Amino acid sequence: MNWVKICEASVLPQGSGIAAWVNETAVAIFDLGNDGLYAVGNVDPATGVSVLARGLVCDIEGKLCVASPLYKHHYQLEDGVCIEDSNLSAMSFEIKKQHGQVLVKAIA
Repeated sequence: MNWVKICEASVLPQGSGIAAWVNETAVAIFDLGNDGLYAVGNVDPATGVSVLARGLVCDIEGKLCVASPLYKHHYQLEDGVCIEDSNLSAMSFEIKKQHGQVLVKAIA
């Protein structure tokens, strides 16, 4: 698995998501400042639509989540698991900042 450069860290919006392509996979990236940097699949598992990057970030019982704009399912940013239905899960990706760049570990 390779690390893929997404963008300069300085251009990431804080507190909301952006979508990026990583080896033909849509990824939602969230820079939450002191709360961390997260990457999950952009596809909402309940609908198959690429919208999670546009979802609202929230905290549910101490777990950072993104709420899908469609059916409002909440997906944990740490591992992609849906709070309302554990059978639903968005892919999760390793992500890091290095030398001013945002990198996501690509799936082979």
